[in-house]
Amino acid sequence: MEIKKTAKRKFFLLFALLGCFFAFFQPTCGAFTRVTDSGDGCPDWPTCFGSWIPPFNDIHAVIEWSHRTSGTLFGLVSIMLVITSYILYKKFNPTVKIYSVALVLIIIVGGIGGLVVLSELDPAIRTVHLAGAQAVAALMVAAFVIETISPQKKIPKNIKVMIYITAVLAISSLLSGAYAVWQGAGAVCYKWPLCSEYIIPKYTNQWIHMTHRLISLALLLYMFRLSIILIRFGISSILGKIGIALLISGILQTVIGASIPLSEFTVWSRSLHLGLATIVWMVSFSIIIVIRNQER
Repeated sequence: MEIKKTAKRKFFLLFALLGCFFAFFQPTCGAFTRVTDSGDGCPDWPTCFGSWIPPFNDIHAVIEWSHRTSGTLFGLVSIMLVITSYILYKKFNPTVKIYSVALVLIIIVGGIGGLVVLSELDPAIRTVHLAGAQAVAALMVAAFVIETISPQKKIPKNIKVMIYITAVLAISSLLSGAYAVWQGAGAVCYKWPLCSEYIIPKYTNQWIHMTHRLISLALLLYMFRLSIILIRFGISSILGKIGIALLISGILQTVIGASIPLSEFTVWSRSLHLGLATIVWMVSFSIIIVIRNQER
């Protein structure tokens, strides 16, 4: 009986890992769709030019269709997570509830994605679409941490506050950057760290862009400080390992973000920037779940 339960758990954890992967991959794929100007590659929804298969001679349609297909696969993985977690526990425990909410949210986010297409890529709706995707990512990380990481030693209140602030800055940086791009402000500041020759931005779009940079700077400072604190718990500890992951992903995100204007806004730098921002958000949120888990 115990062997059968262990096999069920391994099968469940496989889908839990897939859930975390798709939580990262889906926004990154969406970023690639955006920066290649393929967001309206399929002018209709849920079909593409009236068909379930895109015209393969149209690269923008193929990219947009691939993003939608990835979302569908994510939905199927989420269905399997609800089923396998319930089979494992035979009750609606916190893990089953989290995956159930994530599944509902994925359906809603998919619907918003269709609205994005039908609204001709409205910036506000696109930001809500991305925010929903990041909420799903947070839920996937939360369930995975609850299932795989044991409660840690008690963390002082001042460090907890820093953890929450870091997570808020992470999601704020991510969404503000996406909104800046969708408002046409992504390329208005062609220098780094300043926007142009002037210290103070002159136009509204420049202020939108620089607001994102300032939030990102605050995030970098908090991440650096928090990472050092977590690493001091011991590199062999879970908190220490998460601290290292936060530090590395934060530095990479900042370097790639700075390289965007320096590399003349190449597709790879812009796509990778959002992908790394998603990882930073997921790592930041995982720390919250670790400390919440130890308080249970």
